[in-house]
Amino acid sequence: MNTEKYRKGKVVFRQGDHGDCLYYIRWGSVGVFVNYGEANEEKLAELRTGDYFGEMGLLDHADRSATVVSLDHETTLNRISEEEFEEFLRDNPARVVDILKRLSHKLRDATRNYLEICQAVGESVGTQADEVSRQGSYGFAQNARLKAIHDDMQATMDAEDEGQGK
Repeated sequence: MNTEKYRKGKVVFRQGDHGDCLYYIRWGSVGVFVNYGEANEEKLAELRTGDYFGEMGLLDHADRSATVVSLDHETTLNRISEEEFEEFLRDNPARVVDILKRLSHKLRDATRNYLEICQAVGESVGTQADEVSRQGSYGFAQNARLKAIHDDMQATMDAEDEGQGK
C-alpha cells in the first residue's frame, strides 16, 4: 500500500482513466467531478478523511466515471492496488464492510436519481400529450402541409370505416 500526497488542485485520476486501484483518505479531502474543467463541470461529492474512492474501477476494471481532485494542501492518500486488495480484504474486514455499505449507498442514490428522472420525463410527456389532445390538431397547426396530410389520412380512414359498416 503506497502513501501519496497531493497538493490542493492536483488531480488524483481523471474521468475515463483505467481503474486499477482504490484510495483511502488518510488526511484531507477530495472533490469528485464529472466533466472536470469544462463548462458543464459538476461536483458530485466531497470526500474526507476516512473515506474511500475508486473502488468501482478496482472491482469491475472499468474506466473511471469521474475525476477526483485534492481539495486540501497535503491531502494524504493510501493507494491500494489490485494485487494488495486481497490482503487488504483479509486484514481489514471492518473496512471492507464499510466499502460495501458505501457501494450500496451509491447504488441506492443512482436508483433514486434514475427513478426521479423517469418520473419527470413521464410527467413531461403526459403534459404534452394532454396539450395535443386539447388542441385536437396533434401539433399540426404549426405546419399546414402536415395538417393537410393528416386530414387526408383521416378522411380515407373514415371512408374505409363507413364502407365496412362501422
